Amino acid sequence: MKGIKNLCLRLPEEEYTAFDLVCREKGYSKTGKIREFIRNLVKEELESVKISTREWLEIEKGINEIERGECVTFEELKRDLQKK
Repeated sequence: MKGIKNLCLRLPEEEYTAFDLVCREKGYSKTGKIREFIRNLVKEELESVKISTREWLEIEKGINEIERGECVTFEELKRDLQKK
């Protein structure tokens, strides 16, 4: 993947607590679940959004890379950044 962008998410305490509880109980990564939600949303909604062919191809390429596992985990990214 070319670049990585950060996303800051603010939730009411009750929503965060519930999300954290579900993730801990099910063994989910919170970041992984948020990424999964975003990927699913993009797949479902992207066709109704007006974008250029080039933009669509880049998005599709990125989705395919993620599905093939061609991405780094947050822990790998932090470790790589610490090395620099």
